[in-house]
Amino acid sequence: MGSLKGLRSRIKSIKSTQKITAAMKMVAAAKLRKSQEKVLAIKPYVQKVQSMASHLAAARDDEDAPILQAGRSGSHLIIVMSAEKGLCGGYNSLILKEANALIRKLKADNQTFALLGVGRKGLEALKRDYPDQILSISGETAPDYALAERITGQIKEWLDSGVVGQVHVVGSIFRNALVQEVCVQTLVPFQGSKSKTVPYFLAEPKVDVLLPELLEHNLVTRLYSFLLENETCEHAARMTSMDNATRNAQDIVHKLQLVYNQTRQAHITSELIEIISGAQAL
Repeated sequence: MGSLKGLRSRIKSIKSTQKITAAMKMVAAAKLRKSQEKVLAIKPYVQKVQSMASHLAAARDDEDAPILQAGRSGSHLIIVMSAEKGLCGGYNSLILKEANALIRKLKADNQTFALLGVGRKGLEALKRDYPDQILSISGETAPDYALAERITGQIKEWLDSGVVGQVHVVGSIFRNALVQEVCVQTLVPFQGSKSKTVPYFLAEPKVDVLLPELLEHNLVTRLYSFLLENETCEHAARMTSMDNATRNAQDIVHKLQLVYNQTRQAHITSELIEIISGAQAL
């Protein structure tokens, strides 16, 4: 009877885990809907700001703004955006894999690099593997517009002081609930339109005054968009992971229930045989 007791205990434990994973799936799905709405709302604005900055940068002959040009002596800053929490499958490992590939490429070209982690899981891994290359920013790290502004302000300081020459971001692009595409994009130098044919713009104040401010605003909005995409991808990956865990728990419970029934039937059959054998012996 000890094996039956063990099976009952195991089935009960897995059913409890199944309830937890199902609840986490529902919470992640609710958060995903809200984050997805934010991403869809911000995308047209980000694209329009980037288009305006691209056309104005193409119309300008000089490149005095530090966001337009790459520093010659500064390091490559890699902003790694990962999940704040775990239980989201291979989401964090894919982002870290892409970041490590970029780091290996820079090392092969004898380029120096610095790392800025956004998201606790990725930051922990980066601190473990590259403790001397970690840069940090002050304040809260909640994925909001204020964080994007603080990162942009810090990047400008690093560009002006020569600590950083180029800026890359490693993050995920949300395609749908099942697909999150990991990508690397260069933020500095600003990669605008190569065409000198610029649509008609009425710029107030003049382009020389407007362009640096617009480039900075473009950097803020792109970082904010990446933060929202990263948050949405995290919720999507967690929802998918918890759905798989719930299904796996259900399969395990079904298999254990079959084993339990077979073991119980075998015990009952054995006891009946003992009773019948004892009755025949009397």
